Amino acid sequence: MKQVFLFLGLSVLMGTIVFFMLCGSETVSVLHAAPVAAETSIPKTPFAEGCDKCHGSEPAYQEWQQAGHSHALVNLIEGPYELRTSCLSCHSGGYEVFSERVYPGHTYNIETAVNAVSCSSCHSHTSREEHLLVQPAKKLCVSCHKMDCGCAGAGIVHQSQSEMFLGREGAGVKRMPSPHVRVMKKRCVHCHMTKEDPEAVAKHGGHTFIADMSVCSSAGCHDSADNSMAAKLPQYRAEIEAKMKAVKAMLDAAPDKTLQEYLDAKLNYDMVKGDSGYGLHNMPYANALLDYSLSLKSKLE
Repeated sequence: MKQVFLFLGLSVLMGTIVFFMLCGSETVSVLHAAPVAAETSIPKTPFAEGCDKCHGSEPAYQEWQQAGHSHALVNLIEGPYELRTSCLSCHSGGYEVFSERVYPGHTYNIETAVNAVSCSSCHSHTSREEHLLVQPAKKLCVSCHKMDCGCAGAGIVHQSQSEMFLGREGAGVKRMPSPHVRVMKKRCVHCHMTKEDPEAVAKHGGHTFIADMSVCSSAGCHDSADNSMAAKLPQYRAEIEAKMKAVKAMLDAAPDKTLQEYLDAKLNYDMVKGDSGYGLHNMPYANALLDYSLSLKSKLE
């Protein structure tokens, strides 16, 4: 008889534990659930962020909606490269979080991904870093904006902002860090997040991450008399465009695309193109890369 009561007691205990485990799983799902229609309380997915429920009216969230980051997942899905689940580590917030959790039959992959580069890509309520960042600001942006991710495919330069800014990894050109490396201790945020009014929704800076030439003076780096970048930029862009056009024509006409000289010239071209700003992150280095590529023309003919 004692064995019977012991068996019943253990059964009730196990049933209680399972019940609370299921409730806990549903609670996690609701915390990350996307907004759903009023007629249903069942979340569409356990993976979607719900940050807008508390932060949707704040400037940072409204600025993010204007940012390229908010389209990162769509750009990945509609882009020219082969889709891999590993691409989500940069293109989708929540990948790192949910890859460590187990949802039977519903894992976070390229089919189930729902978040763009969103709040959890950079922030966590469990973080001890400034602004609840998941990494120090100096390291955060370059964890994705670099050319060695490999997801796009072997030899494909997908992003190159980090390498261009630090002036490295190009072919035939000595290391040439941007002059800004010495003064921008937090790196990218100096130009891409500075804005005049922290409480206002900005069109540049903040969580739009859109850099504007006015930041050169507003950040205290250059006074207005010294800041002629707005006037110089069109000239610089035209110069870089002309060189890139010449390098591309040279590469297209090359009869042997297996030569090391071809590969070196193409690497430099791809680095400037992958910088997505005509080499603006490091103008001297961008010019040096393209000039070296052009110097190889006679060896490619």
